[in-house]
Amino acid sequence: MHQSRLNRSFAILTAITVALIVYGSLYPFVFRRPIDDMGPLRELIESWAEWHGRADFLSNIMLYMPLGFFAVLASRGNISVWKRLSVAIVVGGILSVAVELIQHYDEGRSTAAIDSYSNMLGTGFGAVAGWIMTENARWPFLRETSATSTPILLLALWIGYRLFPYVPIIDVHKYWLAVEPIFLHTNLTAYDLLRDFAMWLTVGVLVEAAFGRPRFWLLFPLLAGSVMVGEVLISRTQLSVTEMAAAGLAVAWFSLAGGIRLRITIVALVLGIALILERLKPFQFGPRAGDFEWIPFLSLVRGSESDLVSFLRKVFLYGSLIWLLVKAGLQLSLSAGIVAAALFITDWAKLYLPDRPAGVTDALTAIAIAGIIAVMDSAGVKKAPTVGSPEHPRAPPS
Repeated sequence: MHQSRLNRSFAILTAITVALIVYGSLYPFVFRRPIDDMGPLRELIESWAEWHGRADFLSNIMLYMPLGFFAVLASRGNISVWKRLSVAIVVGGILSVAVELIQHYDEGRSTAAIDSYSNMLGTGFGAVAGWIMTENARWPFLRETSATSTPILLLALWIGYRLFPYVPIIDVHKYWLAVEPIFLHTNLTAYDLLRDFAMWLTVGVLVEAAFGRPRFWLLFPLLAGSVMVGEVLISRTQLSVTEMAAAGLAVAWFSLAGGIRLRITIVALVLGIALILERLKPFQFGPRAGDFEWIPFLSLVRGSESDLVSFLRKVFLYGSLIWLLVKAGLQLSLSAGIVAAALFITDWAKLYLPDRPAGVTDALTAIAIAGIIAVMDSAGVKKAPTVGSPEHPRAPPS
């Protein structure tokens, strides 16, 4: 019997990703014929050397990475690695060029060759990541960690938003400004400590799940230190005594915590509380201060650096909370429902907080993340031996 070379679940996710790319690239779908129209193809060719800024370049890379990732995972059977990677990149390139040509007629959009370059680059990065997550990875360490794909992806999101924009800044004065609060501003607040403690607990559980309890004691401190140093070298973030104290408390907590199910349940509870407090602070409710935005992902469509970083952070937080609730014993659908409902309710409450945008995007993001987790758990991303089997005796959750 002929076996399909497509994994249906990941093929559907690929199609959904294409639809989201088209939505984000062409919204608000107001088309017109430009004055002094030179034609979309000529505009695309003549813009081959134009540069539109780092934020736009990185945003386009990240927009197309899921396409390459899911496209590679959608193919299966005896298809060679190079053919899977090539097909994914070609699909990304065709989609990107088509979108750029259509944008010529879209109000408020422009056709730019640099966007096609970055889109194909993003598709390639995503395709390579998707291949690494499959059984085709040749390195033993990658084969082992591919069995814990969801924690790995969540950790990648965490590193992604913490180290954006990924380019070191050579400026000693900037380095001093980043570490200055450690020496000159040592005050701790209960809320900041809870927020950072919840974050480090979550990262710790993900590291333990992805790499095992024995490796945790090496990798978690190494990862925490590397990210903090990276922030000093790369981002505009200032290190704080609060975050360093929270990281230390997290290490101490893991050394004292009991069974893994209890540990995960506590982390889920702490993260959920911290997330709700963050969304509703400073709890100064008043008359309705804004409108509820029913059109999803508008901030991401607008594409500023801060919006992109904020979206990556939200995907990490919502995805981690859903995953923690599942590992604590709840069904995925129930976990997603709880998180999405909490996000929707707190977004509605933000209507009565000044200068706090509210909309449906966060709740829909949580539902989408849950769908991706469901597909990755059920569609055969992991082909490594089951965690806890004789080949892999370690016991953390995947």
